[in-house]
Amino acid sequence: MALSPGKHGVIVTHGIGDNMKPGNLLADFTNSLADALMESPEKGGKQEIRREADLSEDPPSVTLQIKSPSGEKATWVCKEAFWGDAFPPPKASTVLWWLLTKNLSNQIKNVWEGIYKDPANDETYIPEQDKKLEKKRHPRAPVWRARTKQKSSYIILSLKSASTPVWIIPLAGIIYLFLFLIWICQFIPIIPSIGPLEKVLTWAHKLDPFLSNSLGDVQRYIEHGVWSANARARLEKVIIAMLKDQFGRVKDITIVAHSMGCVVTYDALAKGGKVAEEIKRLESWGKSKKITFVSVGSGINQVFSLAKDKKSKPYAQKQFKRPLAKEITGHSGATRQTSKPLEDKFFWLDIYARRDPVPAGELNDDIIKQAEVDPERQVKRRKVINTDNIMFDHTSYWANKDIVMPRIARAINGGTEYPWPEAGITPRKLSHRAKYATRLGRLAKIVIGVVIAGCVALGLKLAGIW
Repeated sequence: MALSPGKHGVIVTHGIGDNMKPGNLLADFTNSLADALMESPEKGGKQEIRREADLSEDPPSVTLQIKSPSGEKATWVCKEAFWGDAFPPPKASTVLWWLLTKNLSNQIKNVWEGIYKDPANDETYIPEQDKKLEKKRHPRAPVWRARTKQKSSYIILSLKSASTPVWIIPLAGIIYLFLFLIWICQFIPIIPSIGPLEKVLTWAHKLDPFLSNSLGDVQRYIEHGVWSANARARLEKVIIAMLKDQFGRVKDITIVAHSMGCVVTYDALAKGGKVAEEIKRLESWGKSKKITFVSVGSGINQVFSLAKDKKSKPYAQKQFKRPLAKEITGHSGATRQTSKPLEDKFFWLDIYARRDPVPAGELNDDIIKQAEVDPERQVKRRKVINTDNIMFDHTSYWANKDIVMPRIARAINGGTEYPWPEAGITPRKLSHRAKYATRLGRLAKIVIGVVIAGCVALGLKLAGIW
């Protein structure tokens, strides 16, 4: 294992609610990446990481000057593609009505199946196992149980679900009713001294920022072609500039995207886009760069499902069915478009936490088929442990220096080797991450238990029983 020399380009793009200010995500990401490398010393050697930053420029920039324990040197030039201000947020009532027109029962079903029917949840967590091996070793769904193997500190989570549970239908009905009531509240003015209704309306409007600024980004991107093009252009600009070597002689480009940013990235790399046109032009001059797409906590599964809904606009149904551009992947269907190995031209690494409801499991097979890439050589799907908590898994990827950051470092380093052995995923890191998730899970149970006990005590007191 060795550090790949020279300059490597890294582009980071955010999801909804990711600090939503230029430079914030880039600072968090690169700091965690550098810390992960610094905290992975090799026996008999010492690595050096120098951080150079200008978060005020457009786009924000951080450069990591890396020297491995064995003396190899590399430069990782990191840029941020910020699209959070590419369109104004829609009204909360608009987002609510949009949700009410969607098949939410199908979305709930996708989340359930993705999280709880994932084969990797059937056994001890082993990060490099692929889906086929897991299914081969555990062909039958085990019984409901959750325990920790103390000797190895690996987490065992086994869940039985032979079919989609029937409670999804009534749950979807409850969610529809809740959204409808919140939507109605949007049109009722808050008048002081109108009793309990004033409190209900005040509480309902506290959801407005989340609906407009978070779910509103999804609604705008799916339903409004002009605004989505404006957001996509932010990423295209940074990619094309790096392709042209504006920032120095960059050998390859790794795009690290989170959540909704993964949708923007797929869109920018899709057929007929500006990035494909630029790559075609550069290759006519004998210039080419490998592009690696690292999707982290990807929203592609859910957003593509919403976009392809029968009630979505024709634009959305067409836009989100495009394959990735063959100029980028070198592969179109069964036809190879390049003489070099496909994985040396384009590679897609999908990282997802097993309790993250946004990706809801691994990248869907039908999306890989739609992308028209080689599923054996150009795509790798990897599960990670973040917190093993459905509330926090989606927002804790960058803090995971045990399993997530080593994978990203390997992708930037060329995809085949870690920069040095200890910078990879080691038994010590696996044990630390598993223990962390287990302890956090125990703490969460205690907190939930205290909250429930408090609510019961309050109810008994108000009822005059206690």
